[in-house]
Amino acid sequence: MIEGPTAQTKPLLDQIKNDKSVHETLPGGSLLHIDRPVPFLCLYRYPEGVSKSSEGMLVTTQPAYLLLQEADREEAEAFLCQLAESMRKRFGAFLLLEVWRSDQKQGFGLVSADDTNKQFVDTLKKELAEFPLALTQQVKTTDKFPKGFEPLLPRSLLEEETVRALGMAIAPFYLSSRTRRLFPVIFRQFRRELSIALRKFFYDFARVQTRMEVAHYHSLGRQHEGALVWEIDQELVEISSSFDFLLLTSVVNHQEAWQEFKRSGYNQAPTFLYRLIPVDPELLKRRLYQVPIEELDDPTLAFVFRDKRKELERLLNMLEERNTPDFRLSSIQVFGGAEEELVAKANQILDYQQEAVLDEADEDQTHPISTEAFAEMARQEIAWMKQQYEALDATVNIRKDITGLMVSRGQLLIGEGFTTNSRRAQALIQHEVGTHVLTFYNGKAQPLRQMYVGSPGYEDLQEGLAVLSEYLVGGLTLGRLRTLAGRVIAVSCLLKEADFAETFRVLHKDKGFTPYTAYSITERVYRGGGMTKDAVYLRGLLHLLNHLAEGNELAPLLIGKIRQDYLPIIDELIQRKILRPAPIMPRYFQDPESMRRLKSLHNKVDVLSLLT
Repeated sequence: MIEGPTAQTKPLLDQIKNDKSVHETLPGGSLLHIDRPVPFLCLYRYPEGVSKSSEGMLVTTQPAYLLLQEADREEAEAFLCQLAESMRKRFGAFLLLEVWRSDQKQGFGLVSADDTNKQFVDTLKKELAEFPLALTQQVKTTDKFPKGFEPLLPRSLLEEETVRALGMAIAPFYLSSRTRRLFPVIFRQFRRELSIALRKFFYDFARVQTRMEVAHYHSLGRQHEGALVWEIDQELVEISSSFDFLLLTSVVNHQEAWQEFKRSGYNQAPTFLYRLIPVDPELLKRRLYQVPIEELDDPTLAFVFRDKRKELERLLNMLEERNTPDFRLSSIQVFGGAEEELVAKANQILDYQQEAVLDEADEDQTHPISTEAFAEMARQEIAWMKQQYEALDATVNIRKDITGLMVSRGQLLIGEGFTTNSRRAQALIQHEVGTHVLTFYNGKAQPLRQMYVGSPGYEDLQEGLAVLSEYLVGGLTLGRLRTLAGRVIAVSCLLKEADFAETFRVLHKDKGFTPYTAYSITERVYRGGGMTKDAVYLRGLLHLLNHLAEGNELAPLLIGKIRQDYLPIIDELIQRKILRPAPIMPRYFQDPESMRRLKSLHNKVDVLSLLT
């Protein structure tokens, strides 16, 4: 006979039955966390006198767990009986999985006293055996629970086929065998891998043994995060927003430097001036590493935050290193270099019909678009997007201290005197507004602020999307592709130790660019001490074409400022309802001709076939 709930456990059971989350410290120091009603729970029992252990941290990645102190055992047993009965009635079955540290040096031990568990136990065994950490690949099964770890659920309940108790003994290979100190990097990797393995295991159990509707194993991840997640997210955003890296590394005396270079006969590198740095990078780095990411229970979000912290540190290093040789080395860490295959593709583009290429300065000037006219086009596009997402508050500003176009924190900046032509204007609108502004506000619509601040390395995909949008609206020209290819060549020259004038001559004399265009490309690459960022445009476009040729869709990439290999993370967070669908889609999604072009990219195409 199952006893009724106590005064302590009844309110908790009522919360769970009403689909509310529970995060409760019990009188004896135990911690109960139930994200939402699910047909399983992870259990870890602390040894006497212990209040924290690595094995306990392994189960906190799951949506339902109990970290049990002996003082709460009697209360916990009564609660678990009531929980098991309630979840069995709701879902048709319930599973209690207990985790403990084994005496073995490596591997896992799975304990199951019932053959009916075999199917989903085999799922867990398979997942554990495939871990990349070689020390964990030994998995043994037994039907006997060791002394002290007998199931907390009573035998009368376990004799019901719809209630199961399993055990998992874990060899602590992540601890020093001599000092028992934790190897944190190995443990962090293992914790994330085990979290996914357990999620797949619970998914298999829920799908086969219960009435719970579950579409994907990721949907069994945690959906309700504690305050610490959002505090860390906000702190990283505040640090990132305290400086504008691109503005601080952009030349403010472009025209004067160009005239200086001309007067030298194109032989002497000009003097570049930059904005004053308004922050102390050292103080920001100190603040950055005070963010307690290691305290998070969610390994996926911990990875996202840790990845961002690493990038912010490198960007702050670059601000300290501005106008020094170290700036270029740090730039390679942040933006990559110019790999051999990319340089070969850039040369192929530059050699393509080179004799027929018009001077870039004269190309299609029959319908010029002034700075003011372009700014008005951009405002109209922003107003159109605002109809999809009312909170969009982007502005368009014409400024004297920048050259060309730039989107900074969702705002479009246009250099005074910027002009274009009718063929290129709509392409540039979709590049800057329809991609950069759009993804900023799609990211800003998410609870997770990293989505608009940007994941590390997001520039490749961002610029690939932006250039692709030019093609989709019929505005990607050979001149534009040549510019992107020229930037790759300039980065390659930089990395081969060529000086400013040598790189200019390669672009002007060897590759056929006008003096001013060759100078502008070279300036972008040599600013700050050597910025390799400009290789991302062509690289990102090529990676994106491969992505589409594999049958993948474009729309999921517009959810925010992400990099391409973040897609599994984004999918997981959407399944867990931490992220939401993107509210804004670009205008070209409504244009039949643009969609025809997009559909054609599901076949492998060469970048030169995009020319319109």
